[in-house]
Amino acid sequence: MKKILFMLLTLSLTLASCSSDSVNTDSENPNLNTTLRVNDNLRNLRKNALVDLNRGGRIYYYAERGAIFHADNNSNIVIPPYSIKTRNGEDINGILDIDYIEIFEKSKMVVANTPTMALINGEKDLLVTGGEFYIDIRYEREQVEIVRPIKVNIDAQNSDADPRGMVLWNGDIDDNGDLTWLPANPNDLIFENDGKVFNGREKEPVYDILINNSRSLGWCNVDKLINFPGDKTNVKVIVPSNFDQTNSSVYVAVEGQNNMIFQLDTFNSGTNSFKFSSDIASVGLNVHLIFVAEMNGNYVYSIFSTTLGNNSSYVIPNNSLISTTNYQQLEAAIMALP
Repeated sequence: MKKILFMLLTLSLTLASCSSDSVNTDSENPNLNTTLRVNDNLRNLRKNALVDLNRGGRIYYYAERGAIFHADNNSNIVIPPYSIKTRNGEDINGILDIDYIEIFEKSKMVVANTPTMALINGEKDLLVTGGEFYIDIRYEREQVEIVRPIKVNIDAQNSDADPRGMVLWNGDIDDNGDLTWLPANPNDLIFENDGKVFNGREKEPVYDILINNSRSLGWCNVDKLINFPGDKTNVKVIVPSNFDQTNSSVYVAVEGQNNMIFQLDTFNSGTNSFKFSSDIASVGLNVHLIFVAEMNGNYVYSIFSTTLGNNSSYVIPNNSLISTTNYQQLEAAIMALP
């Protein structure tokens, strides 16, 4: 696995021009479809957001006593005695550097590029999250070796999502920096206690995740698949001509849902448009389409709301674009969505 502020804003959302549901996207040349390949400028904007979201720090670890790292958002990382060693198998007594990121809201998922998209049997699908987490533990600049399970206590009240039926996922980062969620192997990640999040009980203040080995450091997730009613369809979003898959992305937020965000994961150079790689959207679903790009080191974005038609096409006009020097304005605009 590869590692990688809120401000109040009153925003008038611009409704971009869009076609009717009679638009036929079959005329696209599929040979012009490409996977996403962002440039370093957009990648750096995302990395800067992740740095700001990092709630890690440093603690002293005694092999005989263990240690507990307290994050400032009511979560803890419990590292028991003799649970970690150096890569050479030696006991650790010294300062640990810990990275810890929690993401629950769709606004942060957009600026950090951590959409809730699963990959199952080679096909993408949609997830709702009880929390996305990034954890790394280093001693003298090298990642530690986990030899006994360490535990992460998560404050369950940070998410509005119904926890029943949620399971654990590992995050896979590709060469483009895009994050996809894969079902976790129970030998790597497991809920403590009965092995299921809450096991259908009412929401409890805290739940625990056991990390059994070092290969499960990095991104993990408490999620479940979600299936919206309606016939399945795709979404095509045509972006302005000076943007493409190298400097922009398009996300789909569902009206009234804060704990999910979906990314259009293919780009067609012939139509300069983004789509899902398969028909996983639902006709009749009320959504917000969020265009996010980089230009001259700044964020550029546009948001508009619509009800999805059958294979509908949506156009982002240049006059709807908003430029900002910080991601907090983009976050605030997303958080203000109904």
